[in-house]
Order: sequence, then structure tokens, then C-alpha cells
Amino acid sequence: MKTYKELKQDLDEPIELKESRLLRKGVATAYAMRARNEGKKVEQNLSNAKQTLRPRSNETTEEQIKRLQEGLIEMCDANIALRKQLGAMTAIIVSGQLLNERTNKQIGILLRK
Repeated sequence: MKTYKELKQDLDEPIELKESRLLRKGVATAYAMRARNEGKKVEQNLSNAKQTLRPRSNETTEEQIKRLQEGLIEMCDANIALRKQLGAMTAIIVSGQLLNERTNKQIGILLRK
């Protein structure tokens, strides 16, 4: 037969599990929004690069070279934003795994009782 303290502890632990789930969802949502925003930056930079690199009539060689430089800079900015997006996506996966491991341990402890 369980004591009062054991019964009270059993009632308290499910709340911790709910908090862990809420925390996991919050972390994943925050990083997902960051990944989405970085994805939008990638799209915008590549669109700008595409627009800059479009051929124009009656341009001198110097103007063409300048446009090429500007287009390459936009593409570099897109690559940087893409790297940040990948970092945010990796953070979602890692945080989910770490928090899931903790939750699994808590469930295991509850099942042993």
C-alpha cells in the first residue's frame, strides 16, 4: 500500500511531464519560426540576385561587371541565411531529442512505481 507522500508524488509528476511537453513544443516552435524567417531571407536574396543578374540592353562592360558583383553579393547573403536556417532546424531536432530523453526517463520512473 502506498503512503500519502507516494500518492502525492504520483499526482505531482504528471504535471512535470505536461510541463516538459509544453517546453518541448515551445522550443520547437521558436526555432521553427526562426528557420522560416531565414528561409524567407534566402528566397528574398536569391530573388534580388536573379533580378540583378538579368541582362540589360545598352550596358557598358563596367556596368555589367558591377551588376555581377552585386548579384554575387546577394547570393552570398542567401548562403549565409541558408546556413542560419539549417542551424535553426538542427536546433529543433537536438532540443527535441534532449527533452524527449528526459521525458522518457520520467515516464520510466513512473512505470517502475
